[in-house]
Amino acid sequence: MGVPWLGHTCGVCSYCRHDRENLCDAPEFTGYTRDGGYATAVVADARFAFPLGEVGDDVSLAPLLCAGLIGWRSLVMSGESEKLGLYGFGAAAHIIAQVARRQGRSVYAFTRQGDVTTQDFAKKVGAVWAGGSDDSPPEPLDAAIIFAPVGNLVPAAL
Repeated sequence: MGVPWLGHTCGVCSYCRHDRENLCDAPEFTGYTRDGGYATAVVADARFAFPLGEVGDDVSLAPLLCAGLIGWRSLVMSGESEKLGLYGFGAAAHIIAQVARRQGRSVYAFTRQGDVTTQDFAKKVGAVWAGGSDDSPPEPLDAAIIFAPVGNLVPAAL
C-alpha cells in the first residue's frame, strides 16, 4: 500500500464534500504533520491509501504518490482535451506527459526560457513541442495545466 502526501482531511468541509480535498482547511500531510515516509508498517486513513500492485519497487513507485497524484487530478480536470499544455516541466508534468501521450493526447511542454535540457527531456518523454513559457505553441491548445508556482503564467496559459 502507498500513502501519499495528503494523508487525511476533515471530510466535512465544503471542499471535502465536493471532491476537492486538496483544498481542505484541516489537512494532514504524510511526512510533515503526521509521521510517514518509507516504512514497513503504518496506520493510515483508508481514504488516502492506494494499492501499489506487485510490479516495481518502493523507490520507483513512490513518485506516483505525490507528483503522480497531483498531476493525475489535474489531468482529469482537463477533460477530454486533445492538445494539452504543461507549464513547469518538473516531476508532476513529466509523469503526466507520459500518461497523456498514452491516452492519445498531444503534449506541449513549457519550461523556463532557454532551458533546452528540460525541453529536450520533455520531447524524450513524448511532448510534440517544447519551448519557453513566454513562447506561443505552434497551434492553439485545448487545455493547460500549470505546475510552476508562477502567477504570470495564468494569463499566458489562458
